[in-house]
Amino acid sequence: MSEEKREKAEKLLDAQVEYLTAQLTGKSFSKLVREEVDEFFAAAEKLRLRDVVSVEKIHATARKYAVEMEIAPAIPEITGEIAERIYNHPGHDQNRFGDLIEDREIEEVMELVLEMKDLRERIISEVGGSPLTLNLISDMLYRGIRGFVTEGTNMAGNIPGASSMMKLGKSMMDKTAPGLEKAAEKNIKKYISANTRPIIRYTEKQLNENIENGELEKAVMELWEDLRERKIGEFRNYISQEELEDSMVTGLEIWKRVRKTRYFDSLLKAGVEFFFDKYGDTNLSELISEMGVTREMVIDDAERFAPDIIKVLKKKGILQETLRRRLEPFFLDKKTLEIL
Repeated sequence: MSEEKREKAEKLLDAQVEYLTAQLTGKSFSKLVREEVDEFFAAAEKLRLRDVVSVEKIHATARKYAVEMEIAPAIPEITGEIAERIYNHPGHDQNRFGDLIEDREIEEVMELVLEMKDLRERIISEVGGSPLTLNLISDMLYRGIRGFVTEGTNMAGNIPGASSMMKLGKSMMDKTAPGLEKAAEKNIKKYISANTRPIIRYTEKQLNENIENGELEKAVMELWEDLRERKIGEFRNYISQEELEDSMVTGLEIWKRVRKTRYFDSLLKAGVEFFFDKYGDTNLSELISEMGVTREMVIDDAERFAPDIIKVLKKKGILQETLRRRLEPFFLDKKTLEIL
């Protein structure tokens, strides 16, 4: 009797596997997908976010992938290979900058930048007051003065007798006041250094005024009028493939370090808590809709990917084996056999 029950159970198992395989691979698959998606969205209307998950679990999951999961050694390598493919993509030579960005968008960015008055003035002030800027401008002014004097000497060489007089004067000065030329150079540099900061402050004032009166925006838009007609591939004139690869790898290294900081983790936690505070009492159907996911999108993706995947699994026998493995314990269970 027990053997008969077992044979019957195995026949039922075979029938169940065959039935489910037909549902997943036949013409009924589309109907099955739509029914299940509808059932999912109907159930989602009855459940709130906080009913199914806690803020602690969301944070732990986000932290696992953003902070704790190690970046595989292959990632930097593939990043460099992606950079190479991007750099040499033929599309760069077929499209203009104007094909990607509209004039309206440039204007909106400029308006946004101009509205950040405090930040803009702070950046200009910090850059203008940095030792690097001061030294750079001082050096430029000094070289300009030296160039002017040198040019004057060269011009004097074209006047009969002037060159000899200048050489004689220099010789006499060197004898009567040795080191005067070096002292003059030192004093010139000292004078320039003392007056560079007021010059920079005046320049900062002029720059801010030009920004306020729209001159900078006008200049940027004129530059854009020229740039928008150029091919995107012109960027290769300013950055090499190796530099692009290095920048992407460097960016990845920076991200690997920053994501390990307590600061980043605190930001991540704050973001998760805000999301949960905002959507914790929202039903899942509404939340999914808020994220821009619709019933039609889910069905479309399922019908696009699932049939080909399932077809391959069936061809290799994996689908049937999987169904049998999941169903067999039930059909051969003692309680099931007793029912039979």
